[in-house]
Amino acid sequence: MRRCLLITFVLCLPALAEEPPEARPPPSPTSEAARLGAEYFVQKAGAAWVYQGVKGKGRVSINTFVDWRAHFSYAVAGKSGSGTWRVKEGVWLERTGGRSEHEAVVLPAKMTRGTRWTAAASIERGGGGQAQYEVVALEAVVELPNHLTVEHCLAVLETAADGSDAHTHYFAPNMGKVAVAAPDGWLYRLVEFHSGSRGHQE
Repeated sequence: MRRCLLITFVLCLPALAEEPPEARPPPSPTSEAARLGAEYFVQKAGAAWVYQGVKGKGRVSINTFVDWRAHFSYAVAGKSGSGTWRVKEGVWLERTGGRSEHEAVVLPAKMTRGTRWTAAASIERGGGGQAQYEVVALEAVVELPNHLTVEHCLAVLETAADGSDAHTHYFAPNMGKVAVAAPDGWLYRLVEFHSGSRGHQE
């Protein structure tokens, strides 16, 4: 029987430091139901994500959650820094110097397959400049390094303004980003998730 990741527990998976890049799996068939950007935003201080990638481990953590704004720090894809996340009218917004001086849309308020938007390039693609984003799947399945699977994932394709250098970001409801695939394989995948223990507080 396929095992599904439960976000009510801490996920601890073995590290795969020697794992070579894999071919990116195609998104699974999607349903036509709409999704809300806020569904993928974790609003708890203490939440943390640990990723295994081709360049070693990465980490993102929410340090505080005050006035409905999450202050987070990150060290992924060779980049490190801090920033803020918030949801406004269903839109998940991000502000970090590693991406743009202004707030960038992580996920729009309402999405169906084919939804498109323009925002600053992601941290995984080096930040700066503009990128095109498109929802390519609403029910993608991501297999994590120990063969656990995360179902019902949102898959968002990010491309440079000239259409090159595509990355695919995978988000799980109430868990946030679980994986990023680069053109030549997985950039990183989730190996440990802490859901956090505190809500709207310092």
